[in-house]
Amino acid sequence: MKISEMDRARLAKWAEERIPAHARAEVAVVWAIRANAVVVSEERAPWDGVGEWTSRRVARLRLGGEGWVVDGADRNGRWYAREDLPSLPSLDKALVLLDDPRHAFWG
Repeated sequence: MKISEMDRARLAKWAEERIPAHARAEVAVVWAIRANAVVVSEERAPWDGVGEWTSRRVARLRLGGEGWVVDGADRNGRWYAREDLPSLPSLDKALVLLDDPRHAFWG
């Protein structure tokens, strides 16, 4: 399945709203589409202001026949299935799940 333009707009709005305006020079939430999946990452500026930003994978949202499936990333950035989480019927519900602290996507 292809990720719709409407879902792309939702992702852009969600990612922008995750970080307060005063912190955007130091941290960002970014997303990229790869086939039928959205990879959500957190990027941070170097602590001393020198060098490149670092990136850490947070979650992968896969669109399938039964809805959105959410995978987690381990500390090495490898994906693991979150079998404790159900398939979700909409992208909005998957994004709400990412924000839920009980699921510990953000560290």
